Amino acid sequence: RKQEVMVGYSDSAKDAGRLAACWAQYTAQETMAEVATKFGVELTFFHGKGGTVGRGGNPALYRAILSHPPNTINGRFRVTEQGEMIRQNFGSLEIAERSLDIYTAALLRERFTKHVEPKQKWRDQMQRVSEASCANYRYFVREDPRFVPYFRQATPELELGILNIGSRPAKRNPKGGVESLRAIPWTFAWAQTRMHLSAWLGVGAGLNSENEDDRATLREMYEEWPWFREIISLISMLLSKTDFSITKNYDELLVDPELMSLGDEVRTMLVETRQAVIDVSGSKDISGPHVQLMRASSMIRNPYVDSINVVQAELLKVLRAMPADDSSDLTPELKEIKKVRIDALLLSIKGIVQGMKNSG
Repeated sequence: RKQEVMVGYSDSAKDAGRLAACWAQYTAQETMAEVATKFGVELTFFHGKGGTVGRGGNPALYRAILSHPPNTINGRFRVTEQGEMIRQNFGSLEIAERSLDIYTAALLRERFTKHVEPKQKWRDQMQRVSEASCANYRYFVREDPRFVPYFRQATPELELGILNIGSRPAKRNPKGGVESLRAIPWTFAWAQTRMHLSAWLGVGAGLNSENEDDRATLREMYEEWPWFREIISLISMLLSKTDFSITKNYDELLVDPELMSLGDEVRTMLVETRQAVIDVSGSKDISGPHVQLMRASSMIRNPYVDSINVVQAELLKVLRAMPADDSSDLTPELKEIKKVRIDALLLSIKGIVQGMKNSG
């Protein structure tokens, strides 16, 4: 008997935050694997991941496969490749061959790897981290009345719906809030402004603790548990891509004065989250194990991407000030100007996608 089970990453992370979603997925896979073994079912997990960290993606594919929960792969692995990741991983014959080599090598290695079974105190700690992280994440996203207006003003989320860059509508319910937004534009919008909020919001609250035993356990988990270490390393990589000056520029140009305080709070949380991750990893740099790659990447890409971000913020400002398409104030001349600006906005979005490499 065979059974395939799909594990969803995007919407679970959007609902509960990165850490809480990861722990729920881990324990769910463990439980299903135990049930399948008990009843003699050959179980295959189909991992519905996106390209970004916020949607379950991991550029370090080999390590990612090896860090899955014990007894959940067993030589069988199915995963989605979508969006820009198709071209990135299979865009040419040579790259496609390399990607398949990595998949094959990781699956073969996984069969002979002795997995680390998490200690009970690690499980207890992850439960604490998950609950604190989820509570913090949901408070800001669901309960703070400033959040949705801020999100829509500070990012190009509203404009994504009018651009022909997705296979599905940006929202399941056009009149809904964040809960109705699909996971791809939720992550995509924050990546465009270099805030990457969907990947780290709640992480600092989960990792921070005044209890020294908690802090010691988290450091032990990072050193000895590959699954936990890989999650922290990925969050480190995304945090290293955030940029305070860029996000603040979006706020100053696009956000109403009464909402500016939330932007300041978010950037304060970002600082706290960076420090919390550094404390757990013991690293001197937020990039963690990706430090050399990120430094080289930043030196090469940032001078180009920074200027595109500045142009995009200006385009959003002038486009939002223009008359609506159905307005009588939109003269033929203004209509042509608006069309050119929308085309420029689309180009800026594509440019930032290529610069960030894991944006949607």
